[in-house]
Amino acid sequence: MRTVDYLTRHRAHDYPYLLERWRAVAKRTGMVMRRFARSPEYSLYSVRSPRLPRKGVIYISAGIHGDEPAATEALITWAEKNTRLLKRRPFFLVPCINPWGLVNNTRTDSLRRDLNRSFQDDSIAEIAALRRVIGSHQFSLSLTLHEDYDAVGLYIYELQGATPYWGEALLKAARPFIPADSRPMIEGREAEGGVVRRPLDMKIFEEIGLPEAVFLHLRGCQRVYTVETPSEFALDRRVHAHIAVIQECLRRI
Repeated sequence: MRTVDYLTRHRAHDYPYLLERWRAVAKRTGMVMRRFARSPEYSLYSVRSPRLPRKGVIYISAGIHGDEPAATEALITWAEKNTRLLKRRPFFLVPCINPWGLVNNTRTDSLRRDLNRSFQDDSIAEIAALRRVIGSHQFSLSLTLHEDYDAVGLYIYELQGATPYWGEALLKAARPFIPADSRPMIEGREAEGGVVRRPLDMKIFEEIGLPEAVFLHLRGCQRVYTVETPSEFALDRRVHAHIAVIQECLRRI
């Protein structure tokens, strides 16, 4: 396993450095890096293929919770190593949805809002702007990259959409770096071998707020995965586990 270099490990919460690396990827690939929102402290960017079809686009996001740095690091590390692929296939990438949280190593934004419970709320400017920039694009695959302090291994939320299901295969691909979470209950939901697979119950989200993954599914994406690495494991292992899941998804799509 190639390790994350010393500089990167110690700049995992450095948002300007993250943007610098994404600008370099955009320059190498011809992708369009564009600001889509400005919070009181930082600008938010998307990185996307220059000509996106209406259907078949691959969506990957990271950094909606700022205390989950392996997610943002995994996405940029994967992009840096896959510039040829980024030139060939249609991608819509969101490098960091919550830069203030990333810089300050906290789950919420500067107003203590959990942005991943806010996709129904147009009063939150950053989320409303992300929904607008997504627009009418139809995604064939959506990955939202996360971490969990309480996790004892890697686990995946797989919304019940297209079959055959992929969750078990994705965990197997990441097994060389992090084993699957063995808990039978994860975040109050039944799990099996690290896969939390559930039908949608909109009553729950009326109470807690709408997550990004559910929003993407409701827009028509049938393959939506939330990937959760255990934040107490080494950063290298978490980054490579995320990358393994991304690669396996792209191999299958």
